[in-house]
Amino acid sequence: MPTWCIPPYRPALVAALEYSTGTRRPDGATVTSTLLTQINDALTAAAIVIGGAFAYLKFIKGRVLTAAVGYEIRVSVTAHAVQRRHMPRQPFSGPPVGALAVEVAIRNNGQLAISVPRDSEQLVSVSSITAEELARHAHDLTQEAASWKQPDAYFASANILLDDGEPPSDDLVLGPGDVLTLGAVFAVPSGHNAAAYLVVLNSFTVARRWLKPAGRWSETRKLVVPDQEAA
Repeated sequence: MPTWCIPPYRPALVAALEYSTGTRRPDGATVTSTLLTQINDALTAAAIVIGGAFAYLKFIKGRVLTAAVGYEIRVSVTAHAVQRRHMPRQPFSGPPVGALAVEVAIRNNGQLAISVPRDSEQLVSVSSITAEELARHAHDLTQEAASWKQPDAYFASANILLDDGEPPSDDLVLGPGDVLTLGAVFAVPSGHNAAAYLVVLNSFTVARRWLKPAGRWSETRKLVVPDQEAA
């Protein structure tokens, strides 16, 4: 090829070609911005996971671990003593003038099984309330302790889990939604001047919390006014 066909060497053009075809290195500001974006995304994801975990634990705690047991007390007042399977032995002079038939329903409102230990106490107490105490403390009687014991007051208690003094052969297990019904009849003697009766249930149950058994005492009260019950 003739020498006159070779283009002259141009350093500026070669430098421009090298700059346009070469790999650009990111500057420090770009690297910092990318790193901050990644950290922000990671923190946002962690916050979502932690928030979801707390919400789930709160849901489980509310549905299963707390307030899992519900109680209902039903009382009927009769003018004569009724023979039933559970009849506390109550020695007193004179024939009874009536009876209080108490029925207790223990319901599992949670999502895990609970148990009523065979050696536990499901204690029902019955107290007579005078007309004066009823007028003064009717609401407080079911909320807090009151001075209802008068000289002529009647009081009786019984562990309604026992059958003629004998406990069950094994613990009573309640699955979700199951109900255990227990009952007793309290013969009422004459001469105690009662205008109403306060029935109190103290119950002990066991549930598993995080695979660990935990016992719980609960108290439920019901004020029974015979005249209102008859109406």
